[in-house]
Amino acid sequence: MESLNYIVLFLYFLGLIAVSWLMSRRIKSSEDMFIAGRSSSWWLSGMSTYMTIFSASTFVVWGGVAYRSGIVAVIIGNLVGIACLVTGRWLAGRWRQIKINSPGDFIAVRFGKTTVDFYTIAGIIGRGVHTGVALYAIAVVMSTLMVLPEGHFLADSTGHLSISWAVVILGAITLVYTIAGGFLAVLMTDVIQFGVLIAVVLFMIPLSLHTIGGLDNFINSPALPDTYFDLASGEYPWIWLLLWTGLNIFQMGGDWPFVQRYISVPTARDARRSNYLVGVLYLFTPILWYLPAMVYRTINPDANPEQAYILMSQTVLMKGMLGVMLAAMISATLSCVSGTLNVYANVFTYQIYGATHPEAKDRTLIKAGRLFTLAFGVAIIAIALLIPFMGGAERVVVTILTMVIAPLFIPSVWGLLSSRINGRQVIWAMLATYAIGITMKFSLSGLVNNQVLEATVGLLLPVAIMATLQLRGHLKGYVCPGYEKITQMEDTSADTEPDEATRRAVKSYSFMAINCFLVTLGAIALLLLYLMATETYDPAVVSIMTGTCLVIAVLIGIYTAYRIADSRKHKKTVTA
Repeated sequence: MESLNYIVLFLYFLGLIAVSWLMSRRIKSSEDMFIAGRSSSWWLSGMSTYMTIFSASTFVVWGGVAYRSGIVAVIIGNLVGIACLVTGRWLAGRWRQIKINSPGDFIAVRFGKTTVDFYTIAGIIGRGVHTGVALYAIAVVMSTLMVLPEGHFLADSTGHLSISWAVVILGAITLVYTIAGGFLAVLMTDVIQFGVLIAVVLFMIPLSLHTIGGLDNFINSPALPDTYFDLASGEYPWIWLLLWTGLNIFQMGGDWPFVQRYISVPTARDARRSNYLVGVLYLFTPILWYLPAMVYRTINPDANPEQAYILMSQTVLMKGMLGVMLAAMISATLSCVSGTLNVYANVFTYQIYGATHPEAKDRTLIKAGRLFTLAFGVAIIAIALLIPFMGGAERVVVTILTMVIAPLFIPSVWGLLSSRINGRQVIWAMLATYAIGITMKFSLSGLVNNQVLEATVGLLLPVAIMATLQLRGHLKGYVCPGYEKITQMEDTSADTEPDEATRRAVKSYSFMAINCFLVTLGAIALLLLYLMATETYDPAVVSIMTGTCLVIAVLIGIYTAYRIADSRKHKKTVTA
């Protein structure tokens, strides 16, 4: 990459750290540290949820599926949107109606301490490995694109940025802004990362289509297979798509990083609206993420599918904007990493440290949470550094851990809605799922569709076990005492309008988030203006660059006008 790309990356990382420092000054309590004082606006929580779903796999793995199989990748993304609409309607609001400070609070009350310990250990190990692999994947991309001067201490034997150094740099930056700014920093940096993503992808789409002569040339390209626009494929058949939707309903309804966002908003209505926003975004945006990789198939039908997005970026993006694209891909992973760090620090602080130190004050809890974040983050970095020495074994590890993590969502959702199961049954149900699932995985692998097998183990098997336990409890008339305790923890404020102080906090955080978003877009517009002033481009490319700058300018102008009007209105109210 050229020097301008490095400058862009440096400014991006500097911006993340600056935001975390600003957010750290607003943390006054453990609630601020871990759930933003329940003052996150619905759209901010929704945007953060949307970004939490992302990682480098969005571009590398699913971008590769889009390159190889076509429109089915878009359908897979759309089904996540449908799952979010379902959880928004029936689950997100329910989580907010319970007065808890962490997802672990619910597990502890509903199923008991042994179960929360089981969940925490399984989650830390599973999420740690998953997050380490994701960090390693984006470090590989970063290393591939960054060529350093000969003899540079950060370079490997090929002259590129060492993968190990890339892991350490990315991990350290994520640790700094997550430890300093807590959940507030996670929310704000998610908005910045969304701004980078949406700007660069929307910019790439017209450039990609312009490169091949337009949309018609893409649709009618002889390089595309006849099945390229089919809604399902041999690798991802309709049965898998249905299982995928069901699995995502449970994941969005019970996975801890998402639950953390549902309980960070003022009301149950806000929790529902936040998930509706994610659902709508996933109904419309997957085509935006995957179209450049699909278009690249018409340029080079023999490329490595997992490199399609990077190769298209190198083909169409000018200097500087390639740095923005790399920042976008890094953003996707850092959002996932920071979300994982913060939610498990949340559970550790309240359910492990807080349970053994009931007299601990907020300042002590915040310190404990930050120390855990540091320790967990260092462990994730260590895992990422060990990936190259596993000789491909990480694929087996990730597959097994996926089968371990995915079933954990199901008892959480089940226990939220049903009184018939208890903690001991949950643990035995999960152990049975793991034993049967791993046996099926290794005995049936290669004999049946691998994706269908993993989805069956992750969804149908635990659902069948839980349904059996539900029926048994119903026939015996059993009601778990933990469920009765949960019903006594209803948060009456969740179904009422927030008070004035909360409304002011929500408005303040919303303004900060929009400021972050528009400053990000403004910086990209300034970069495009600089490039147009110093370089020569094809007239069509100049039109695309100019149009992008105008759209950003209009957005900034509208927001500025609104802020001025709001400020005047506030002054009149104070005067009156």
